[in-house]
Amino acid sequence: QYVAYTSLSDLTKEERYNLATDLSLAALTGEGVFNFGEVVTASALQCLEGTDLYYLVELLGAGARGDVLGFQRVADAHAAAIQMQPSLVSRAEAVKEKITLLALVNMVFERPSLERTLSFEDIADRVVVPMDQVEWVIMRALSLKLIKGTMDQVEQTVDVTWVMPRVLDNKQMSELATRFGEWAVKVSKTKDYMLEHTGALLNQ
Repeated sequence: QYVAYTSLSDLTKEERYNLATDLSLAALTGEGVFNFGEVVTASALQCLEGTDLYYLVELLGAGARGDVLGFQRVADAHAAAIQMQPSLVSRAEAVKEKITLLALVNMVFERPSLERTLSFEDIADRVVVPMDQVEWVIMRALSLKLIKGTMDQVEQTVDVTWVMPRVLDNKQMSELATRFGEWAVKVSKTKDYMLEHTGALLNQ
């Protein structure tokens, strides 16, 4: 709320830098904070551009996209700097779990609503975990209410009926618009088919 209602122009350069740093670290390490998209789009983060802490913005961006490998590449490239951030060091396992869960959320979101039965194998590939950990990832996401659905341990699938709402970046908005367009085409074709065959069905 402070970020939303505070004009950056009212803050000194140092205050803007500290605000952007604290906001980034809070999102990455904060318990129950999964909507990175909202943080990534905050104008305050622009203050870190060109600084030695810009990697925080890159970490948030990878997390918002559910890009586990991308997140790891940034973390590896800035390992020394990360060691200088106590909250990232002490919460390293929690941050890793959060990125894994966000990868699953993004995987679900990217699927059309009628194609959200996911195999354990596909999940393992996307969230980058061994097959024997996939069930735990799903159960964790369900318990945190990031997704809703049912898991079939025999068939090794999960049928997702709901996914956490979130703020989208421009690329994600474009992809969503494309999916809406495809859905509209399907609806139009179904409508045309029904109109074409309604008479024949009524005359039978």
